[in-house]
Amino acid sequence: MAQRSKRFAPGRFAPRLFAPRLFAPRYWPSWLAVGVTWLLGKLPLRGQRSLASWLADRLADSGNSRIAVVRRNLELCFPELSEPERRQLARDHLHSVVLLGFDLLNLIWGSRDKLLGTSRIEGREHLDAALAAGAPLLLVTGHFTTFLTALAALSEITPFHVVYRRMDNPVLEQQLYQRGARKFPLVPIHRKEIRRMLRELGESGVVAILPDQDFGLNRGVFVPFFGIATATITAIPQYAAQSGARVLLFSSWREGDGVVIKLEPMLEHYPSGDDVADTHRWSDWLEAQVRHHPADYFWLHKRFKTQPPGEPDRYRQRAPAHD
Repeated sequence: MAQRSKRFAPGRFAPRLFAPRLFAPRYWPSWLAVGVTWLLGKLPLRGQRSLASWLADRLADSGNSRIAVVRRNLELCFPELSEPERRQLARDHLHSVVLLGFDLLNLIWGSRDKLLGTSRIEGREHLDAALAAGAPLLLVTGHFTTFLTALAALSEITPFHVVYRRMDNPVLEQQLYQRGARKFPLVPIHRKEIRRMLRELGESGVVAILPDQDFGLNRGVFVPFFGIATATITAIPQYAAQSGARVLLFSSWREGDGVVIKLEPMLEHYPSGDDVADTHRWSDWLEAQVRHHPADYFWLHKRFKTQPPGEPDRYRQRAPAHD
């Protein structure tokens, strides 16, 4: 583990936080937004949670298109629930999403204890065993609304790189994402920088990746997710095969005022040489974790946007009306 820490250089690839070009007038509204995030990040935890509850109540009853996506996703994935039950689940989910926003602000502007003070890790021995093996390691999880806290907590065990989508706005990218990454031993890797990611793995590095969004079928296949044919990238077994990396899955969820991070044992016989079967394997695991804690999964994303030929657009269908 010491060898990994020695070669790791937080901020090594991060751009300067105050590049002169970013003070041009067109970026002034962005700087104002950064100031608002600073104020919200300075709220005490009790105030943040109260505000999150208030916002969730109002968002749940709004006609916002993204809220409609949440309702539709829950309708597709939990048809066995009654409409009032799905409505409550949507409200609980939005509460968790707002708390994710505060997790980001606490990561950027708060202290370590404000973000991690009530978090706990289950199965740390599995990560310790993976690190002791000395091989490249892929940490794979889904878009749980607690993923920021989970990544920060795990980085205190070992530093690692994180694959992410860079923000289009350079001020927000540098002042939020890049600033937040500097607080912990994390280095962001843009999701299109695959060669760099494989290079890090090839040097016995550790890389975290969240591969559970709909990127179409250019690099993926349809696998069942909640019984629905879902476009899913086959990159995980491919990255593991190319780099010789072991794969460790982890999930996270909210429990009371804290976050629980659960690490699984390293996958055995993975990759198997069958990319589709290997993709099924981690996708089935993800579905099982989401079913345990459905409010803490990111239902705002159009996970079922790509559908098999001849099937109607799942998001053109209206979710049942609610009052």
